[in-house]
Amino acid sequence: MPVAAVLGWPLAHTLSPALHQAAYRAAGLEGWTYLARPTRPEELPAAIAEVRSGALAGVNLTTPHKEAVVALVDDLDPPADRLRAVNTVVPRDGRLVGANTDVAGALWALGSQLGLRDARWQGSGPALLLGTGGVAVAVAFAWSRLAKARRDQGLPPGTLAVAGRDPRRAALVAELAGPDAHPAPWGAAADLVAAAEVLVQATTLTARGEPVPGQDRLAAGARVLDCNYGPSGQGLVAAARAAGAAVAADGLGMLCAQAAGAVARIAGIRPDLDAMAAAVGLTWPPGPPSA
Repeated sequence: MPVAAVLGWPLAHTLSPALHQAAYRAAGLEGWTYLARPTRPEELPAAIAEVRSGALAGVNLTTPHKEAVVALVDDLDPPADRLRAVNTVVPRDGRLVGANTDVAGALWALGSQLGLRDARWQGSGPALLLGTGGVAVAVAFAWSRLAKARRDQGLPPGTLAVAGRDPRRAALVAELAGPDAHPAPWGAAADLVAAAEVLVQATTLTARGEPVPGQDRLAAGARVLDCNYGPSGQGLVAAARAAGAAVAADGLGMLCAQAAGAVARIAGIRPDLDAMAAAVGLTWPPGPPSA
């Protein structure tokens, strides 16, 4: 019976099994199983070897494995080859292939959930991405694609600041986000958060139960996304709603959108997005993402 898994450390809170199992059931793959596998960094090579041997049909990667796994696969599909960040590993023709479906999730979250694809977003106020890890890399690349689409439509692409504790990483992530992005010092994060018209939180701060700098000064009308979900994503979301945000969302929709692409790669099926969303109590606003 095929078994797939999500690997991360720690892995106390994940809805990935519910999403993937819902997709398997909807497709009639009753023999398929998807597990949460807490995996320490030193255990990652052995876990990836299980994919190579066929013991696992495929795996998804979450913190802290998305960049470390690159050295353990044979090939990288776009855009993982450029981002050097992988969230899905599958066997293909005797080789291990790393893919990144986080970009698809981020595109949906930015474009549809935050409404940045919409002409009603003027693109004039400051936008801020907090974080420089694997999720932030996907968000930055998704931003670059949305910015290009807006330019092609004659709309302003918006300006994005990227703030992280490592200035070198912040510069690299800003470069991925395109010509209208720039790195910003972490010491200015509180003021940048307070001024942001668009805020995407992609650090582990809220996952650890810590507040985001400046979240008590969020602007009314801001569009706020915390890429963490569940209890860890609610502090910033609650602060944004209290401030009168135009949009305040956690990362559950983004998780479901990227999971659709991962299901397609691992199980070779077209996933039932409605079944996946229902499994985690999600209603797509305003419409389902593209797998």
